Amino acid sequence: MNKHMRRHLLLILIAALTWQLPAAAEELYRWVDADGKVHFGDRPPQDAEAKSIADELKPINFSDAAGEQDYPDNRRADQIAQEYRNQKRQQQQKQIRHQQLVCKRAQRQLKILKGRVYFVDAEGNETTVSERERQAQARALEAQIRQYCG
Repeated sequence: MNKHMRRHLLLILIAALTWQLPAAAEELYRWVDADGKVHFGDRPPQDAEAKSIADELKPINFSDAAGEQDYPDNRRADQIAQEYRNQKRQQQQKQIRHQQLVCKRAQRQLKILKGRVYFVDAEGNETTVSERERQAQARALEAQIRQYCG
């Protein structure tokens, strides 16, 4: 055989072997040894029972790179995400309840303030408030109502 023919034959042999590689890599096995360690391989072991997991895997290269991958067991990740959503919802509900409470309190105080008003000091004595002070308090309450009541 001449040098040119050997090179040509070698290229054909390499192409044939390369063509066969994907078929050989399609099987993937998972097994647990006597010590409880998990192993993976392309051939099942002789001394342990192995499970083929090739059907559970998705190709590494796929066109939807931004999409979510579906892993065989992602229950814990789903649980964490659900807990996070629940916490956010509870925080939002707590904030809404607080705003409603502040709103109702400001509306009640404004209603009282706009009606016939007298104030009682710490000792229980009736005190007077100037009209200017009463209007300033009313404006402050109206600002609270706009802020918390929408």
